[in-house]
Amino acid sequence: MNSTSERLLIELRIAGAYVKLSSIPVDGSKPLISLASIGNCEIRMFRGQEAELDGTSLFWLELFDHVTKTSVDSFQCDKIEDAVSVFEDFMSQGANLNEPWDVFDPLAVAVDWLDAGKLGDLDGLLSLYDERATLECNCEGVVLTGRQSLSAYWAPKLESKLASAFTLVDMTPNGDEVQVDYQSCEGKPVRIHFRLTPSGKIAHSRCGRL
Repeated sequence: MNSTSERLLIELRIAGAYVKLSSIPVDGSKPLISLASIGNCEIRMFRGQEAELDGTSLFWLELFDHVTKTSVDSFQCDKIEDAVSVFEDFMSQGANLNEPWDVFDPLAVAVDWLDAGKLGDLDGLLSLYDERATLECNCEGVVLTGRQSLSAYWAPKLESKLASAFTLVDMTPNGDEVQVDYQSCEGKPVRIHFRLTPSGKIAHSRCGRL
């Protein structure tokens, strides 16, 4: 099966789930439509508050971990076609979460990331990310996916960074996640959260100014 037909099947699955979701009356509850299961994880669709109030989005997709009873990731979808890439990303994340964990130190990954940033080593920085890694930058209001997008994001920042950039302020581990407070390329205090794959690559990062 080629990638075009695979994406078409995913799009049809999402469209069918959206039809089901749309047929459920808005009564204050939060109906969930299951799209797929990957081990202990489930991809599901729900109607966001925005859709109920002014129709600015069609629905949300969520990757939910039934072991920890928490949402691993979620994304607001304005078009069914856009949701296909989100679905594929969630499938990849779910597969990674259900793989056996390699032995690695999450703090060491964060330290390597800071070191690569200090050196302005773009290739070294990108090598720490998973091929399908996502970055949610609340500082600039952007969401990126894949190393090519990450390269375009980090390259100009590393070229113009201040001497104090990537200086560690504080670091806190939390399971497969690490919270790092550091100095940004502009010398401003920033907090970034890294979520890692079982092989120790950065699967998702979320940053914002302190």
